Amino acid sequence: MPRRTQIERWTRWSVQAALGLLLLYGLSSIPDLNARWGITVASIGAVAGWIALAATGFDILRERPGIGPLAALATTLVVVRSVFALLAVGRTSTGDPNAYLNLAKGLLAGHGLVIHDPFFGSAWRALFPPLYPLLLAGWGAVFGFDTAAVLTLGTLTDGATAWLLFVLGSRLGSAVAGRRAAWLYLIWPSVLFSAPLAQKESLCALLVLLLALAWIDRRAGWRGALALGVPAGLLALTQPGEAPLAAVFGLVLVGRIGLWPMLRTGLQGGVVAAVVLVPWWVRNWAVFHAFVPLTTASGASLWIGNNPDATGNWQPPPPALKGIPELAYGKRIGAIAVEWIRTHPVGFVRLTLTKFVRASGIAQFGVTRLVAMGPPVPRVLAAALWPLSMLAHLALLGGAAFKLGPRLPFTLVLLIAACGLQLLLFGVWFEFGERHREFVTPFLLLALCWSFAAPAVEKAPATP
Repeated sequence: MPRRTQIERWTRWSVQAALGLLLLYGLSSIPDLNARWGITVASIGAVAGWIALAATGFDILRERPGIGPLAALATTLVVVRSVFALLAVGRTSTGDPNAYLNLAKGLLAGHGLVIHDPFFGSAWRALFPPLYPLLLAGWGAVFGFDTAAVLTLGTLTDGATAWLLFVLGSRLGSAVAGRRAAWLYLIWPSVLFSAPLAQKESLCALLVLLLALAWIDRRAGWRGALALGVPAGLLALTQPGEAPLAAVFGLVLVGRIGLWPMLRTGLQGGVVAAVVLVPWWVRNWAVFHAFVPLTTASGASLWIGNNPDATGNWQPPPPALKGIPELAYGKRIGAIAVEWIRTHPVGFVRLTLTKFVRASGIAQFGVTRLVAMGPPVPRVLAAALWPLSMLAHLALLGGAAFKLGPRLPFTLVLLIAACGLQLLLFGVWFEFGERHREFVTPFLLLALCWSFAAPAVEKAPATP
């Protein structure tokens, strides 16, 4: 057997095995989730309704749809998203959505990119990356910050992400799979839960798909460098922990690109990304009189992910550190985490594996966030919605694993493998919850939809 064929086979098997193990963990978690939330008749109705919605889109998108069917799907999408948005009306979300709204409002009020965190006890000026709050502030300056305005912004970014997912499917050989994956993405439960909230995950997915397409449609010279470097720099300014994907995609595709072309494009793209980051570096030097390449959150994120009570999700930091200046705080809390890792190596390994499997194998974060809102969503709604979220995720894991056979383009398998490497090499050591693996969802959806497309390899222009 040729060496290249062996590598492809082992890569497919490895990705299938990883997805299969996560599926098994997710299945084993259902009794615990049921004990926590319960199941009602409404749960069955929500799941059945969503399946009917997905199937309708699948049927319509078998062929290139006309204006009428597209308008019907768009209208349905607006209705579904509006229904989910009603869950957020009159409620304040905890965590990042609330923080980003406060940052955007502070920018418009002339306070700069600063947030007063009650747990840290001081004003922080580089705790959050700047791109999403800047985008949110610009949008809010025109349309305001109510639920309808935030939902519209989220729908636009989700729509752009779905379009790029269709383009990726077309580039790899199946416009049908691309159309269907784009539809599923727009109605995917985790996406619907986040749509009316000030969440940056949609923007992250958009930039990650741009990076994947930049490597697949690699152009010579500085045009290719711009196509790669601009989204890489913007991703670093949105979710710094995902920025290494710009390089990981290139590394896993080196067999198809070639070593020297990959290195040349990567180096040129790195230069462009650095230029994109320069204004942020200059701003941070002016504020801190020190070089802060991305954010000051790395120390706190490391501690959240590594301490005796860590679960991977956010938790209050040590009260003894309250009031310490921003840069010193990050170093102190990071040192506490490093010391815990040094003195508990077995616990560290166990916790890291647990974080990865838990965050990747289950899907309840959207429901948990609704219940944590003020005022909280009634638990009867949580009981109705968590099976939809969980079963959709399990279907995604199982379906993608089952479809990773020879019919699936190996390039897509490599992209999925690159996402897994990103999580394992750069993500799981820090704060690591379900939202930190959301950027993988579009690639898995494309894999899930691929085998339903006919013919197996389709030559289609990049138009819906």
